[in-house]
Amino acid sequence: MPGAWIFSAAFVLAYIYISTAGRLRGPAVWCAAALASAACAIAGDAPDLAALMGRVDVNILLIFSGIMLIAEVLIETRAPAWAAERIVSVSGTLGRASLLICVLAGVVSMFVENVATVMILAPVALALSRRLEADPVPLLIGIAISSNLQGTATLVGDPPSMILAASEGLSFNDFFVLDGMPGIFFAVQCGAVASIFVLWRVFGRSRRAVAWSGASEVSSWVPVVILAFVVAGLALTGFTGPSGPVSGLICAAGGLAALTWHTLSHRGVLPGIFRARKAADLEEVRGSRQIVRGFDLDTVILLAGIFFMVGALEEYGVVDAIGRFIAGLSGGSAFGAFALIVISAVVVSAFVDNVPFVTAMLPVVHSVASDLGIADWRFLSFGMLIGACLGGNISPVGASANIVAVSMLRKEGYRVSFGRFAALGLPFTLAATAVGAAFIWFVWGP
Repeated sequence: MPGAWIFSAAFVLAYIYISTAGRLRGPAVWCAAALASAACAIAGDAPDLAALMGRVDVNILLIFSGIMLIAEVLIETRAPAWAAERIVSVSGTLGRASLLICVLAGVVSMFVENVATVMILAPVALALSRRLEADPVPLLIGIAISSNLQGTATLVGDPPSMILAASEGLSFNDFFVLDGMPGIFFAVQCGAVASIFVLWRVFGRSRRAVAWSGASEVSSWVPVVILAFVVAGLALTGFTGPSGPVSGLICAAGGLAALTWHTLSHRGVLPGIFRARKAADLEEVRGSRQIVRGFDLDTVILLAGIFFMVGALEEYGVVDAIGRFIAGLSGGSAFGAFALIVISAVVVSAFVDNVPFVTAMLPVVHSVASDLGIADWRFLSFGMLIGACLGGNISPVGASANIVAVSMLRKEGYRVSFGRFAALGLPFTLAATAVGAAFIWFVWGP
């Protein structure tokens, strides 16, 4: 069918662009989709546009948008920075402080998007490095790769996790316990334990004493409470099974609540107990318009476009063809297919964005399982997610959080080469992926 070739070419070209460009990635995908649809119509093989638009998962877009809005407001209060500074003040040495900040980055990124996590904690890391005249490069790399790891652990931690949840019909709670067995969360934690040894080899040698008295003032805890209510709401709805559009509505409501609180607090119309306090050590607080302008709308548009494009590839049989090819390479072995999917996910996502990769690969995973006669394919999906989210830690361009960390270091006068990033990111990735994938195989494998 000409449509299969046309949409395959359009997807590859769009994929190359979004993997190398920093702006207008969403519009670029939709332009590719529109041109491909027009070319198919001219060739007499027009797609069902209504059906493809129905493939756009509004629930995922709402989850991502709501969590991002909460994160933007949370940054303004400096609550996570306060926690990081408290950790530094009691750590005793630079090595322990660095390791604990990376652990905190992982905890925060379970509920806040990875880029936002880096933006929240990087200023503390840079300030610590300046005070002790230490090299900030390893610490910022550690923050970025730790956030990428733990962002995989929960439904709201990272867009690929949201995409997986929608594809497999998983609720927030299913990431913890699924069908009476430990879920992805515990696979990630096993990988995290292995990765801590890698980080300790880097940071543990620094015995320099840390003298950090006190911590920055938090302007308000209201956004933290809003985030807690959102997580609690997701957990409660998860007890009834896949929550469908409810999870998206909960996150969107939380985002709007955070933005509304910020607007009213900024205008001084809230009672004192709910209003954000002004503190001398806080920089100028952004207004609500600035927060809305800073919202990552491009990624929302990108996600919608990728859903549309992958739907077209499924409609034209491209996904099934790729699935049959991978099943053939595996030699008909479930373990061979699992290892092939995990390894390819790590390698590919080391250089390209994992959001379109995961979106495109999930239907392929289903096709592979069908060709191999595997009834429960979730171990393949979970392995692919682990590989895709951790593979980005190998290179400075493998994940958005890495790019942000490297950009912040560049502003401070530190240039990070591929080799220097990989010196920490590669062993971290290999340790965490190997242990996490092994957990998935032994728990979920056939």
